[in-house]
Amino acid sequence: MSDSRTNLLSSVISQNPEHTYYTLPPETFSTNSGESIRTLHQLNDDNHNAFLEINENLVIVRDVIRNLVPLGSIKNSGDLITDTVVDYVFEKCKNHSNVVFVTLHYARELQEVDKINDVHGRGGPAVRSMRRKRIECGVFLARELVHKFKNQDLIFVEVLTRRYAFSQYDDVKCRKNALELAVKLHYNHGDYGGVFLADDEVQACIYALWVGDLMPRISAYPKISAPIEFYVPRHSISFLENFRNFELLNIPRNQYLLNMIAWIALLLIYTLVAVNCKEVHGFCDALEWSMYILVLGFMVKDISLFLKHGIKIYIHTRKVISLILYVIFVVDFILRASNHDSGSTETLNSHRKALSLVPLFLHWRVMLTLDAFQTVGRWLTEISRILRKSRSYFILLGLATIAFFQSFLVLHGNSDRVPGERNEWSIMSLLVKGMLNAPDFSGSLHLGDQYGFYLYSFYVFTVSVILFAFLLPLFMTAFINRCTVPEEYLAHFATIVVQDVRDNIPGQYNYPPPFNLLYYTVVLPICFLVNIRKRRNPFLWINIEKILTMAVFFIPMIVFAMVEVQTNRKKDKDAREDDVKVIPDLPIPKGEGQMLRKMLTAIEDIHELQKNIHARLEAVETHLGVYGGL
Repeated sequence: MSDSRTNLLSSVISQNPEHTYYTLPPETFSTNSGESIRTLHQLNDDNHNAFLEINENLVIVRDVIRNLVPLGSIKNSGDLITDTVVDYVFEKCKNHSNVVFVTLHYARELQEVDKINDVHGRGGPAVRSMRRKRIECGVFLARELVHKFKNQDLIFVEVLTRRYAFSQYDDVKCRKNALELAVKLHYNHGDYGGVFLADDEVQACIYALWVGDLMPRISAYPKISAPIEFYVPRHSISFLENFRNFELLNIPRNQYLLNMIAWIALLLIYTLVAVNCKEVHGFCDALEWSMYILVLGFMVKDISLFLKHGIKIYIHTRKVISLILYVIFVVDFILRASNHDSGSTETLNSHRKALSLVPLFLHWRVMLTLDAFQTVGRWLTEISRILRKSRSYFILLGLATIAFFQSFLVLHGNSDRVPGERNEWSIMSLLVKGMLNAPDFSGSLHLGDQYGFYLYSFYVFTVSVILFAFLLPLFMTAFINRCTVPEEYLAHFATIVVQDVRDNIPGQYNYPPPFNLLYYTVVLPICFLVNIRKRRNPFLWINIEKILTMAVFFIPMIVFAMVEVQTNRKKDKDAREDDVKVIPDLPIPKGEGQMLRKMLTAIEDIHELQKNIHARLEAVETHLGVYGGL
């Protein structure tokens, strides 16, 4: 069976001294129709062979993991995936670059089956434990298989980012790569995909995507392989070349910086608006208009993501907080406009009340935007871990509060009520005081004399047990067990980068807020009108869009070009200093895992030797006993 893998090193023809990375030659297409047809036939044959290979590798991986983890297995996944198992799978799969994708695909399919069975209540505890251990073994095996490939460029382009399929009938747009499968595993269960995403080689690929050392582009044959493929771009130390390279706008790091600056600007503008809120202006002054325009830019971006990915974007906390902020700002704008028309004091007070809710969510939204910085990101990882682990206890606390609220509401209806007092507010006041460890026992007497007092005392006791016996120890253990926080943060960072790369469309300029409003109001209409007059010339559209994009992003492109020049010069210097002289007699210490395996093997050999000696001693004693009897 032929190997359909593309050898990246054979594509490298030269290294320009001005650039720090090898330059991949662009795809060349023949203008001859006969050669194009033969090329397409050859691609179809190669894809057919690739489909056969990937299905064979899937069967191999499935059989290996099933044999490693039978029903009732109690061994750890790390003990099952040894070097011998990894070498066996790698050789059986013929050293193919799709072996990592196949292994993660098998783990992902098992995860889907496990989720469906949990919803429908199928399978016993033993079956679920076996299935989840097989998922862990698949992730561990995929992580170890990445290290079997020696060429790092091959790992980036072929092993981790290339999209594979199992049949020619699979939807081309829905094909995924190994990184995307690992992100899905991490989303559904952090202990699975996080092991793979926190690996050194995988993080090197993630960092290459983050800084633009690995970029997506439109595939040469999108209907056969995939619409988007990844390549190693050319990095120049020339300022003019970097200034004209609009792909810098699509780099996740630059997108993140622009988005972070926009959110911080919104926080600063809101602070200035809040300081001047006592002064009544006209409809809106310049600060208020800039605040509403920034919010509109964020809303347009999230609407485009919602139309592209659906409601599943709101599984992220940052998107939920953003949605709450949008609702508050829309209500505030409506009240501000109503106050301008009516001029009533009540509407102005309602506008200020709505505006007072903004900082409760805006500060957290800005903090979540800074999660790419390691210090902030690790702290947020600890907070999210606490909230995840305490979720069940908060649910228990909420159920207890609702139950006692209904009980007190019934008692309050039978007691003497104060005229003009609402039952709900007085009861909620009692519940909140009891939850804050400041119970109001005198107020509980109005619920029903001694019976209400005893019931309220039982509520205070229940809330105290939930808070102090469960939540506080949980918080303490969450802060103490911080050894896995770096790995969890690295998995979260990888998720951010993969999502940003997925949202960026190659060949198009991604306008972050509030520049996206300029795109829809200025750039797009001008390009459309000029294109109609010139009878829909696509090249003219591209040139006009480049000129307008340069005008919009003139200052950011200068900053990005200067940073890129300095970064590439530093990389070039590091590459020249990377010439290491090989010392053959240097005693290099081996890894802890290899040393531990050797020690265990030596101990097993000693045990076998002891058994042999013991058997020989028993034989000698038997003979001596026979001679002694004589």
